[in-house]
Amino acid sequence: MSRDRGQWSDLPKELLEIIAGRLHTKTDVTRFRSVCESWRFSVPPFQNRIVLPPKVPYMGPPHLRESSLFLTEATVYYLSPPAGSIGSGSSLSGWLVKIKEGQQVGQQAHLMNPLSPVQIRPLPDSFPKVINSFQFGVFELAKSYTLQFSNLSYKVGLSQNPDCPSLMLVASGVLWHLKLGHDRWTAIDDMISQLSYEDVIPYQGKFCAVDEIGRTVLIDSSLKITEIASVNSIRGGGGGDKKNLVVSNGELLLVDTYLRGEHTYIGGRNNFKVKKFRVFKLKLDQKRWVELQSLDDQILFLGEDCSFSVSAHNFGGCKGNCIVFTDPCFNVFNLDDGRLSPVALHQEYANIFNPPSSLRPNPSPHRNVARRRFFSIW
Repeated sequence: MSRDRGQWSDLPKELLEIIAGRLHTKTDVTRFRSVCESWRFSVPPFQNRIVLPPKVPYMGPPHLRESSLFLTEATVYYLSPPAGSIGSGSSLSGWLVKIKEGQQVGQQAHLMNPLSPVQIRPLPDSFPKVINSFQFGVFELAKSYTLQFSNLSYKVGLSQNPDCPSLMLVASGVLWHLKLGHDRWTAIDDMISQLSYEDVIPYQGKFCAVDEIGRTVLIDSSLKITEIASVNSIRGGGGGDKKNLVVSNGELLLVDTYLRGEHTYIGGRNNFKVKKFRVFKLKLDQKRWVELQSLDDQILFLGEDCSFSVSAHNFGGCKGNCIVFTDPCFNVFNLDDGRLSPVALHQEYANIFNPPSSLRPNPSPHRNVARRRFFSIW
């Protein structure tokens, strides 16, 4: 039975608190509080469980440790069009957007490249300044954290373990750990994979790291290392040049990237740094990575600062079992046939990164350029 607004506003406070306790993102809390006045007063505005410092100390040589690294946080959102619009001939389709919000109240949000820590500025003329989240569903897909120092940029894993909130990153093959609030990084002492680590992500309340030959470990809050995939654990060989960890549908995946390749496609010739990918799934009971033949309907988005997967059904016309990445432009690699081509050659994939045409403002020579720097999805 449907209820009108007045009936919804009369729900008991105890029930509202139970519902609110299951909301874990800013998007969900904001939409909950916008239902009516009584709901808004029953739940406080969203607050991160962990307050990130804008700066952290440098982890390098002692003479540089007085320098600071700038810590930034960004959120990748999936914007869902109205129900039934995908695949029905409508111009609307789901798309991705990454936003870096100001760390202080009143600071503007910034539009970021969805697969890198690069800020897009000024905002393109074709991009809407405001997106009404009541017209589109807004879902948080991933968080990215980066540390920047001069022209260096480090991908960072954040553990939100309330007992030990901390950061971990890979620099020159070494794992570095920093407890938030402390002023000194700790290098993880691991004689087996020291100097050869390639990626680290938060996983199951711990950190998960992989080295150049596929050895994979979990590191807990006490910095204890537990091996979950042994040396040379990649079946069929793991001769790729770069390894990344991705969590897809709860499964831990390893993406092995092969570089130094040149790829020819119909209509022209492009020089790509990436030649191909292989994808593996962890078999924990065997401590091995086993190659996947298919990602089914999933699209893996392999980013410089975070990676994630999304069902192809969320994007009109797209097919799964592929990897989308930047090199530096957006490219798509099809695991079915091993073909690699620019996203620009496939409009359905290009739409993933562009607002639907119905949302794009009409160009005007009198638009205020300064206003294009503002962006909001609320």
